Amino acid sequence: MMKIKRQGRHYLIFMQPAALVFYLAITVFFPPGTASSEVVFYDAVCLKDEKVMFKAVTKGKLFPKGGQMVEFFVNGRSIGRSLSGGDGVAFKEFKAAKTGLFKISVESGKDKDRGFLLALTKGTGLIFIDLAGSVFQPRSGNPLKDSRKVIKAIARRFPVVYLQAGILDIKRFKKLRGEHEFPDAPLLQWKEGDVFEETDKRGLKIKVVIGSPSVIESAKAFKPRAFSFVEAESAEEVQDWEEIGKKMRLVIK
Repeated sequence: MMKIKRQGRHYLIFMQPAALVFYLAITVFFPPGTASSEVVFYDAVCLKDEKVMFKAVTKGKLFPKGGQMVEFFVNGRSIGRSLSGGDGVAFKEFKAAKTGLFKISVESGKDKDRGFLLALTKGTGLIFIDLAGSVFQPRSGNPLKDSRKVIKAIARRFPVVYLQAGILDIKRFKKLRGEHEFPDAPLLQWKEGDVFEETDKRGLKIKVVIGSPSVIESAKAFKPRAFSFVEAESAEEVQDWEEIGKKMRLVIK
């Protein structure tokens, strides 16, 4: 609660402690002049000739920002616009007429974001890589030794899907992936393992999971081969990415 008291020609503003803390947090993390909005695209995986619903979210400084027009592009070509709802979510339907990796971009005013759609045939096996649990170091954000080299070798043989399962948001992981030149691939939300159930229902196979014990455990029912850098009941414990490459019999270049 905020109170305003007049003192001579000046006004004094008094705030309750909780309100003051909230105000200070806003001014520290969102100082005047910072960007007031952004748009975030969420990557997707689908089957060839399957209709997929693209999702983009328009955000303000703290909360979703509805009523914003979002334009969707596939491989540089516009497929139309959609207005975000009160929850900030805008959808656009698309059908992939062929298999492969599609480059997706979205624009809302001056705000832009990019991502990927991976279209596959039924029965294809996927390699899931938990970025927080196996690739990027939690404090520095630097990738683990040989991770990029081995993931590039994996991507030459199998379709790769990255997973967001840590505290970092989608855009932060996208930035890290780009800065360190990891292979292009969709980045999906782990959602406590829902991503594996959705993949299975689509008729795709969870072939390999590389990540933290919790991510690996959530995929246990689908019996993938799994690798973890710490002891995990349903995984092969490995010391580094080079060992993963050897176990998968990859040709590392």
